[in-house]
Amino acid sequence: MMNRWPSAYRMAKLPAGFKTRLQDFVVTEQLEFEPTGGGEHLFLSIEKCNVSTPEVAQMLARRFAVPGLDVSYAGMKDKKALARQWFSVRGGADDTLVPGEFAPGVRLLELQRHQRKLKRGQIAHNQFAIKLRGPVDDDWTVRLEKLASHGAPNYFGPQRFGWDNVERACDWLPHRRSRRISKFKHGLYLSVLRSFLFNEVLAARVAAGNWAEPVVGDATQQGQPTGPLWGRGRSAAQSQAREIEVSALAPHAEVCLGLEHAGLSQQRRSLVSKPQEMSWEKLADDELLVRFALPAGGYATSLLGEVFALETPPNE
Repeated sequence: MMNRWPSAYRMAKLPAGFKTRLQDFVVTEQLEFEPTGGGEHLFLSIEKCNVSTPEVAQMLARRFAVPGLDVSYAGMKDKKALARQWFSVRGGADDTLVPGEFAPGVRLLELQRHQRKLKRGQIAHNQFAIKLRGPVDDDWTVRLEKLASHGAPNYFGPQRFGWDNVERACDWLPHRRSRRISKFKHGLYLSVLRSFLFNEVLAARVAAGNWAEPVVGDATQQGQPTGPLWGRGRSAAQSQAREIEVSALAPHAEVCLGLEHAGLSQQRRSLVSKPQEMSWEKLADDELLVRFALPAGGYATSLLGEVFALETPPNE
């Protein structure tokens, strides 16, 4: 799926071993607020390895004997990684629960309480520490300097699309009222289709060479051009920016209409992924540790994949 969308930097990509080991990909979530220490919602900082975010949520629902809807998290984190993130449990109470191993592959790091549940998107940023493997030479440094200075197209990454989520979502959307699926899949399919349409618009901007700077009529966020997360309402883009969106989305008119009928409201997302505090350290002749932070919704795979051919193990 990701091969469908062009890269911004016209250079041959250097092979880089990626997620060779689970601990090669570490992501730590930073919330946009601090729990107050009091309230009906129990906040748990969890470290997980080779366990998905929904699987942890199910574990917590069982542990506290609450409905799944009473367990919340701010965002999905990679399964094939060492990931630290927050969960909230409404009414959660267990005097025996202390930091330490919670389940295989899951450790409890911290407990807090707060007045309100954790909502999707309440993330200030995600901090990444990623080991890349391969012959580390000056070319690697040049590429990382380029990413640190200019960023990359803010594509939704391959984790969002899986093997066939777009196809499954397109098949389901026209029958969404009659074809019953789980609440999780319902939200996933809508999100996948919005992400696909956004990537189509961004790909058109990359092909035109104007993804990184606003064009006439752009709707900007913090000075950066944005693309649509499709739904009801008029696009905030006008003039040249609007023309690019219309042209890119014309082949997907039925999907756009289906998302509008599903009740989603149109939103915007930056076209530019700009890493914060990016640094790198050579650990061995064939190993490089790269650190950086991305805002909520940013994909480390899309950033690094812009200039490296990320080679994952066969079972990844």
